[in-house]
Amino acid sequence: MPRTRRRSRRQDPEVVRLRGAALDAAAAGLFVFPVKPGEKLPAVPRHAARHCRQRGICADGHQGWEQRATRDRAQIYAWWSGQPRFNVGIACGPSGIVVIDLDTSTDPLPDWGGATTGREVLDQLAARHSGELTDTYSTRTPTHGEHLYYRMPAGLELHNTTQGLSGSLGPLIDTRAWGGMAVGAGSVRPEGAYIVAEHGQITELPDWLATLLTPAPPPQRPAAVALPTRRANAYVAAILRDEVGQVAAAQAGSRQSTLYFTAYRLGRLVGGGELEADHVAALLREAAAGHIRDDAFGPDQANDAIARGLHKGAEDPRYIDEHTSTRDDDTADAGP
Repeated sequence: MPRTRRRSRRQDPEVVRLRGAALDAAAAGLFVFPVKPGEKLPAVPRHAARHCRQRGICADGHQGWEQRATRDRAQIYAWWSGQPRFNVGIACGPSGIVVIDLDTSTDPLPDWGGATTGREVLDQLAARHSGELTDTYSTRTPTHGEHLYYRMPAGLELHNTTQGLSGSLGPLIDTRAWGGMAVGAGSVRPEGAYIVAEHGQITELPDWLATLLTPAPPPQRPAAVALPTRRANAYVAAILRDEVGQVAAAQAGSRQSTLYFTAYRLGRLVGGGELEADHVAALLREAAAGHIRDDAFGPDQANDAIARGLHKGAEDPRYIDEHTSTRDDDTADAGP
């Protein structure tokens, strides 16, 4: 009787390709983790350490995407072994790297000689600080931006910066370090693929950039402010009007970050019971409506920025009444 040949299960070639990209990144010394298919959001738990219930995968300690990132081949094979088609995330902190994220804009920046790309702004920064941009491994994003990979200098523990905020390099430039991630080469989104732009080694972050990215010592906290309840209500209303106005007036290149950090600051008041989350979210969506375009800044991005900002802010409540005080360090730990 003839023997029946067992059919081997053929793996999805796209999953195999993405697994190869993850293995290549790990072989280059980078810590990887799965990212949702077609997106740039982690596919592993994203809950904050302070909200971790110490159960399941977190039974022995909090395990978010940054903690679970790995170079272990067996784990990479386990993550990229079937559906879904995970993109490749790079955990910058554990990998010991700083990624400079250079965006693009359709609106010229008058203060930067009409620049429309983060690369042009970075080149001007280098000239202003008599610095050089050493050749290093880099990728091109599906939206025509660039990711420049640099090794974090020994002894430095850099964190993320966001364009338009204190500590940032300039418009159209974000940086990712501890607490930050980059989507790796080979990953795909509806707009296209992340491709290697510059092959070779990841070189050390130039000194002048390291200096600019090293945060200044935190300022002394201002004296506490206490207000009677009636005045506090008026004060909160004034804050709300001012913050919503900033979103409506935000300039190209900083609209998404302005929306996020405004949501964060108002989220602190939501956490303190001073405002209602649904009301704040509706006002922010209305203020941002004039900026929303399907290509550069769509409704999904706006809603995500609002939701993340409100959630992050609520973790650090701000109270305004006759019993408790306010703080002015609203963006001290607001990184997305």
